[in-house]
Amino acid sequence: MIDRAVTNSRVLLVLALVTAVSIPVAFVASRSPFLALAAVVGIILYVVFLRWPMFGILAVVFLLPFERIGAVDVAGVTVRPSQVVAIALIAAWLTRSAWRGKIHWRPQPLLIPLSVYLIILGIGLTHAENLTRGLFVFAFTAFTLAVSILMPQLVRTEAQANRVVNVLLITTAIVSAFGLFQFLGDYAGLPTSITGLRDLYTKAVLGFPRVQSTALEPLYFANFLLLPLSLLTASLFSRSQRQGFFGLPLLLLAGLVLVLTVARGGYLAFAASVVVIIAFSLRQFLHPGRILAFGASILIVGVVAMQLLGGGTDAFSAKKFTEHITNLFTGASYEERIATFDLANQAFHEQPLVGIGPGQFGPYASINPSYEPKDGWKIVNNLTLEVLAEAGMLGLIALALAFFVLIVRSVQAIRRARSPNLRALLVGGLAAVIGILVQYQTFSILYIMHVWVAVGLLVSFQNLVLAPARE
Repeated sequence: MIDRAVTNSRVLLVLALVTAVSIPVAFVASRSPFLALAAVVGIILYVVFLRWPMFGILAVVFLLPFERIGAVDVAGVTVRPSQVVAIALIAAWLTRSAWRGKIHWRPQPLLIPLSVYLIILGIGLTHAENLTRGLFVFAFTAFTLAVSILMPQLVRTEAQANRVVNVLLITTAIVSAFGLFQFLGDYAGLPTSITGLRDLYTKAVLGFPRVQSTALEPLYFANFLLLPLSLLTASLFSRSQRQGFFGLPLLLLAGLVLVLTVARGGYLAFAASVVVIIAFSLRQFLHPGRILAFGASILIVGVVAMQLLGGGTDAFSAKKFTEHITNLFTGASYEERIATFDLANQAFHEQPLVGIGPGQFGPYASINPSYEPKDGWKIVNNLTLEVLAEAGMLGLIALALAFFVLIVRSVQAIRRARSPNLRALLVGGLAAVIGILVQYQTFSILYIMHVWVAVGLLVSFQNLVLAPARE
């Protein structure tokens, strides 16, 4: 009788899911065939991930950098392939848990502070000037945080962690190679329809192109590169050397492309990541061979980058590059940042506890908060100030607590790690997160998928040492 009741409940669950999915798909199909196609693809992926959820993690990681090339704008919404896969994966995991009648929960120390942060954002919605944008930003923030929370529930073994990292390095090699083609193609005069560059980043602006690869902007691409570059560098300084001959060439290629993004925040962020790696790998770093390899890598990347930047039609492009990256406190960009900093400070003082609401800085800084300006909503270009403005002091404390716990737990795991491979993953993951936090002082979009995948992966690496799963 019990088995029959369980079977009947599962059949009812499946029927409820089919009904719940078919109604919105039919509605979407009547308004946008493409969104309907994306929904159908999502349903197929959902079925696959029910049986093989690890495929979902690997697919999400592989698709992380494809946020502009590979994405499609439909009815004012940008549909990215990583988002479709992540939604299907979350739905599949929840269904598997319901099917089994319990959740095999792995430690997730960020759940409480991130949930508190979302609650504070929800409170901020009650006085949002532009509620539509507020709901949109809230939903995207909750979604990306959910991906971070899900990662440790599925990456449970060292072998799975290695597979995820290998896929990350493969996709990094692809987008880095495309970024180099983008740079050379623009110098050669290829149209943007082939190179994929936005007009803002062609050589016509500064005398040299700025690589954005498949990302929306060079700074986002530089931010994505922090995780693979940190993992590769940590592996170089570890006893595992797991990437072997593949690791060093990819480190050189991705490092070169990072330079060609001409993203000053990205440079500072990777420098911070390297400092973290050296701090935790000082004994290995002091090995003459590794010092020579790392120094030679920096020299090769620097020489090649300067040759490429100085090889355009403008004989002074290398000089312009130097001026651009050192011009920190003058120019229109600096003046705009100061203005947005002042506005963020003003907004914070108006709502010091919970802020003016998620996504509300742009409307706050606009003449009419109900209509998006032609050049898009303004951002603060500093995450700390934007969180203070939009989520107040309570929101900043909750978010800071999440990263504090993440860093402290990483240090604990690094000290306890016995596997050289796991230790390298932990050091590289921690270095990447700290680098991301450093770069976040130069831009301020929180709901970026690769950021929270990096955070989720780091928690997964921690669990492999601090709370190993029972086989």
